[in-house]
Amino acid sequence: MKEQGAKNAEIASVQKVSVRRVQQLYSRYRKNGELPVLGRAGRPTKPITEDEVRLVREAYSQYRANAWYLSKYIYKTYNVRINHNRIHRIMVSEGMSSEEARKKQRRKWIRYEREHSNSLWHTDWHEIKDPRWKGKQLIVYEDDASRFVTGYGVFDNVSSQHSVDVLDAAIKKYGRPASVISDNGSPFTTNVEPLDSDKPASFEHYLMKNNKIRHIRARVRHPQSNGKLEKFFDIFERKLKFFNSIEEFMEWYNNVRPHGALNLDEMETPLKAYYARMAPRDVLVDPELLWRDGPW
Repeated sequence: MKEQGAKNAEIASVQKVSVRRVQQLYSRYRKNGELPVLGRAGRPTKPITEDEVRLVREAYSQYRANAWYLSKYIYKTYNVRINHNRIHRIMVSEGMSSEEARKKQRRKWIRYEREHSNSLWHTDWHEIKDPRWKGKQLIVYEDDASRFVTGYGVFDNVSSQHSVDVLDAAIKKYGRPASVISDNGSPFTTNVEPLDSDKPASFEHYLMKNNKIRHIRARVRHPQSNGKLEKFFDIFERKLKFFNSIEEFMEWYNNVRPHGALNLDEMETPLKAYYARMAPRDVLVDPELLWRDGPW
C-alpha cells in the first residue's frame, strides 16, 4: 500500500495501529528489505518457577480447590500473588486438573441466602458413588447462611426415621433451625403415625410435634430450590477420594477449606461463618440485680 502511494494515516487506520508504527515499519523495510511479520500480541510468557509450583502443590494438597480459589488462598496464606490462569497451567502440568475443550459461559444469577445461621437448614439424601461406600445412602443437613454441615449420617437404606435421627442429633448439638427445606421424597413427606402416637415419629410429625420447625418443600422438578446441597454432593463425590473416611471429609469441608460462597478474603470456613452469622440474642437480666444496692 505504501509503495502504491497510500498515506501513513490511511494504512494506520486499516491496520489499526498508530501512524508512528507505520513509519517505523516502513523505515525498517527500506533499510533491510524485510517485510514486517505480525507477532503474538501481548507480553512474552514468563516461565513458571519452582517456587510457584511448590506453592500451588501445597495449597492444592490442603484445599483441593480450583485455580481461581487457589489464587486467593495463596495470597492470603503466603502473601504471594499468582494469576489464576497461571495456576491452572501449573495444575494441568502436575495432573491436578485437566484442560477443558470449551469453557462454559456462566449464567447471570443472584444468590439467595439467609442472613443468620439456624434460620434455614437444607436436607437431602444422596447415594454414594465412591467404591469404598458405593450404594450407601448419605443424608446431610446444611445451614443455608454459612454452608456448615450441622448433621449427616450414612445408612444402608433411605428412611424417614433415619432423617429424624440425624436431625435430632444435630439439633441437640447446634440448636433448632427455624425452617428445614427438603424435596418431596417419601422420607420427608410420608406420615405414617398420628401426632399423639408413641411410635417413632415420621419426619413431618417430628418437626410439628417436637420443635415447631417450619417444613419447606422444594418445588416439584425444580432441583435449584435445594441447589446448595446439589453443589455439596458434587464436591463430596469429587473430593472424597483424597480422604480415608467420610468423617475426615466432613472435617475438611467444615473446618479447613474456605468456602467459595463465603468471605474468601478472610479465609472463612463454614464453621467460622456459622458462628459469625448467628442472630444476636436479647440480653436477659434479672430485675433484682438492678436493685442489689438499693433503689436510686
